[in-house]
Amino acid sequence: MGKIKQGILGGFKGKVGTVIGSSWNGIAYMKGLPQSQKDPKTAAQLMQRNFFKELQHLVSQLTAEQLVFLFPSVPRGKNRHNLLIQQLAENPIVTAESKIVNLAGLSTIGNAPMTELPAITVEPDGDDLCIFWFEESDIRTRHSDEYPTFFVANITQKRIFLVNSTVPLEEEATGVMTVNLATYGDAGDYFSGFMLLTGSKAPLVGFSGHCVTERPVKSNL
Repeated sequence: MGKIKQGILGGFKGKVGTVIGSSWNGIAYMKGLPQSQKDPKTAAQLMQRNFFKELQHLVSQLTAEQLVFLFPSVPRGKNRHNLLIQQLAENPIVTAESKIVNLAGLSTIGNAPMTELPAITVEPDGDDLCIFWFEESDIRTRHSDEYPTFFVANITQKRIFLVNSTVPLEEEATGVMTVNLATYGDAGDYFSGFMLLTGSKAPLVGFSGHCVTERPVKSNL
């Protein structure tokens, strides 16, 4: 129980209701007790929290170097981590029970200029993961000797990757690059992805010192 001294306007020590009284160097202080924070867990709130956890999990899969590669310039007051979260959060798949990142519907990431780039197909083939591009286009003619980078999403396992091509874009015919499937998922997984151009005329080994120079035009998905 708190004890009041020097009349009702004086200081007091102890607890009175939700207030604690104390003194220091002859000066009386009062402070409120910490209040418990309500943490309602409605279905909508839980859905949003799980969605945010998924976003954080996805973004954490890319290195700081890869984020610089995707976002060579950053607006003041922003950071690359949050910029990617904003892009991944667009057009989520929402049902009555869940809200998830639409990895199959992503068409662009980063903040390089957007342009019409060849679509790619990503699919397992035995022990390989194959990345194909088919259509002939002005881009392929002008950038035939450049080595693209691919954004690859494992939809089944909710994993994302940046994969540097070991073959050039080439002007015509089917382009194909293969990588070891075990690094990216399993034979029964579903994948999606798209192409990014870097301007490099030699295969990239890492991402340091490089950046995306052209990225796909955003779709209306």
